[in-house]
Amino acid sequence: MTGDGRQPSDADNRKFANDMSAAPATLLGGMFVYGGAGWLLARWLHVPALLPIGLVFGLVFASYLVYARYGR
Repeated sequence: MTGDGRQPSDADNRKFANDMSAAPATLLGGMFVYGGAGWLLARWLHVPALLPIGLVFGLVFASYLVYARYGR
């Protein structure tokens, strides 16, 4: 039941399921994109520390996006 005493509809259930799959996909996508950019920069500049920096930045940025979209 929802807060107003009605049963959730099929559309509500589909939206919830879509949101639950989109959040982890956003987190993985952020790590993939910024980790990839960090890997490319690390190879180009010969600074191996850029790969983990890119991965962490991607995770933090994607976490913010998930919070901004679903956490409010």
